[in-house]
Amino acid sequence: MIRFGAIFYLSACILAGPVHAQQVDAIDKILSRPTADPAPGCAVGVSKNGTVIAQQATGMADIEHRIPATPQSIYEAGSVSKQFTAAALLLLARDGKLKLSDDIRTYLPELQDYGAPVTIRHMIQHISGLRDWGAVAAMEGWPRNSRNANNQDVLAIAAHQAKLNFAPGSHYSYSNSNYNLAAILVTRVSGESLADFTRKRIFEALGMGTTHWRDSYQRLVPGRATAYAREGGSYVIDQPIEDAYGNGGLLTTVKDLLIWNDALQADKLGAGFRDEMEQVGVLTDGTRITYASGLMVSTYRGVREVAHSGSTGGYRAWLARYPTQGLSIALLCNSADSNPITIGRGIADLYLGGLAPLPAYKPSGPAPSGLFVGMASGLPLRVNADADGRLSINNSPLTPVAKGRWRLQDTDYLFGKDGNLIVEANEEKLPYRRVEPVETTDPAPYVGRYCGTDNPFCMLITKAANGGLAIATTGRPGLAAQPLKPAAADLFTSGAGTVRFLRAGSGRVNALHLGDSRAWAVEFVRVE
Repeated sequence: MIRFGAIFYLSACILAGPVHAQQVDAIDKILSRPTADPAPGCAVGVSKNGTVIAQQATGMADIEHRIPATPQSIYEAGSVSKQFTAAALLLLARDGKLKLSDDIRTYLPELQDYGAPVTIRHMIQHISGLRDWGAVAAMEGWPRNSRNANNQDVLAIAAHQAKLNFAPGSHYSYSNSNYNLAAILVTRVSGESLADFTRKRIFEALGMGTTHWRDSYQRLVPGRATAYAREGGSYVIDQPIEDAYGNGGLLTTVKDLLIWNDALQADKLGAGFRDEMEQVGVLTDGTRITYASGLMVSTYRGVREVAHSGSTGGYRAWLARYPTQGLSIALLCNSADSNPITIGRGIADLYLGGLAPLPAYKPSGPAPSGLFVGMASGLPLRVNADADGRLSINNSPLTPVAKGRWRLQDTDYLFGKDGNLIVEANEEKLPYRRVEPVETTDPAPYVGRYCGTDNPFCMLITKAANGGLAIATTGRPGLAAQPLKPAAADLFTSGAGTVRFLRAGSGRVNALHLGDSRAWAVEFVRVE
């Protein structure tokens, strides 16, 4: 069965066990795109108790040459790759060559002294506080995938940072720096690149014959699906052009990802290895988060789920394991407008039994909308309500689940009687305080040049033609002027991130903090 927009591939010879026609058709409907034109798509593999029961693919692996995707097509797995980097560190720990409790500066002395040790375990559980290198580079005018960057470039950026997002172990904040630095650490400890180490110890050992790393984006990869993004009414190529890897960059197939999942479940890398991989992070206040070693260990509709999603360029990925049911699902897509978690869980629903019902709660009373600022991150969060009382954040609708509690995917928003907000994400409870929004402000106190205390570049705040403010990077091309939109007193939002201006005792603006969810408060001091 072949049709443009939903090219469906299924061969009985690649299915082990009975073919469940109803589920196969349902997967086809989930993956299909409502278009008559050639479009990218996805490949999916499903295994049950170590036996592959379905492999399907839809769409084009290569639109230009009209090459349909197949289950054998090679995709990039984005952050699904992180679990393989973490596994390499765990193997080295088993070899006695390192301890996860080691201070990373033992192996990466280029990093600055943060006043408290950042451990290897902190890194792989994203509780290190290390700023995300991509977020910092974007402030300079080099957003991800706008230039070729390698792991040494990541180290150079990380080495400039004199401050962390937070004290090590006190919070969770997803940062790719953790895993690029981990790749360097593997090399320094083992004497081999992460690519060579994992090839020998994982990929070849488990029979993952098509899996390798994108450590050179220029290398030819036969059978690779091209990544695409939607622009206007058509698709454009959106391939990664970076050599940085370890945080992402794994080139693989759904078959190989199922082999990996089943190997973890069966502890083929050594007794207790799976439990080590699934050991979740514990914050300094005792909170057990859901992030483990490149894996999220949580529940989905009452069922235990071990999973991770991925996104690099136009590639999207999701790999999940449901241990109680013996079910694994691997999903790889080559279109940036794919939602891998939604698609993947939709497929999981076809095979999982005994799922808890979806929440059905109808709120009453005034909608708890407003502007809130994170007590830890300092970042604003605007909750909007429509005329019918439905809430949304950045155009993403929230689902009411209980009185005062709303949900967006795996994050809950709990509105208190005091008017403030608690965001529950990864089991961590983050307080937000309600602030009074502002619509306009006098630009004069803010105009000026602000240079980094941690980074060798400056930000220029100027008065825009419309009377407002704009922010740009000085000296280097890249970050063009971005409008600053007033949010609250001394707080602005922009395409470059959130800008909070700081004042001296005299009341004069003398610095600014620029930040986003992965680099919270990067400081720039005003200079004449």
